[in-house]
Amino acid sequence: MIFFVGIIDWTTGEHARRLDLWSRLSAEGDASGLAPDAVRALGLYRGQAGIFFDGQADWARDAPGRVALTLLNTGKTYADSIVGDRLEYHYPSTNRPPAFDRNEIESVKRAQSLGLPLFVLVNNAYKAALKDVRLGYVDTYDDDAEAFFITLVDAVLPLAAAEQLPETEDDIELFGGLPKQTLRLVQQRNQQRRFKTDVLIRYGSQCALCDIDVPRLIQGAHLIPKSIGGADHAQNGLPLCLNHHTAFDAFLLVIETDGSGITYAPGVSKESLRVTRDDLTHLRAAPSKRALRQYNSSPAAKAARAAWV
Repeated sequence: MIFFVGIIDWTTGEHARRLDLWSRLSAEGDASGLAPDAVRALGLYRGQAGIFFDGQADWARDAPGRVALTLLNTGKTYADSIVGDRLEYHYPSTNRPPAFDRNEIESVKRAQSLGLPLFVLVNNAYKAALKDVRLGYVDTYDDDAEAFFITLVDAVLPLAAAEQLPETEDDIELFGGLPKQTLRLVQQRNQQRRFKTDVLIRYGSQCALCDIDVPRLIQGAHLIPKSIGGADHAQNGLPLCLNHHTAFDAFLLVIETDGSGITYAPGVSKESLRVTRDDLTHLRAAPSKRALRQYNSSPAAKAARAAWV
């Protein structure tokens, strides 16, 4: 097979294209409830089998073979299942000539080797005729079980460094699996999601400092940061919205060790930060006092408070 564009250059361009497509979908709030015409207009799917690769599209020109773009997950033909942010997607097994199924399976493995995300179409919860678009990475697969195991993510991850990407078709065949950098990021996302889930189970899905109670807008905030040894344990966390997570990490506010009060940095206030709580006593469980104490006595916290005076 002759390539007019190097595999790394093609992968870099295709990663940027998928990033732009997902960014536009997310920014416009259009990742949910898409009509079939809208899905086709985006080039995500054209009504073929469950694994989609558009061999006629400009983006596929000079691609290193078939590289999957989209997976259709209806849950009807195969026992595919989404549990949390994990999708088990079974290999196609159809009445078509065997090469068709085999090529589709290999196209997904090729996307994995290149570190490219896949778009996943799932049925909308309210109208079956509409589709929601998810984003995922194939972190592993099992040929014996005939299934791909996909981690669903909220954003396109950075492309792996060039030295981790395959340079030739042989590299793709010989060194399968996600590039190490991409795999590490996927695993980190899995850990972050598990931590957030544990935090929301312990404290509830409302921000500890304001009235925002939409789970997708709530983050699991570490009290003792992982960078200084903090554990992914719910007692070492709080549910915070993005704004208050940022304010907490920037020491624009400090929570008392027993959760009985909140102190603000000079120049900011409860009102300016849109905080609606005076303490943490409203939470259905308390965070670790030791974690709060260690956080408040950390060098970063001491330096921040020293700058207050």
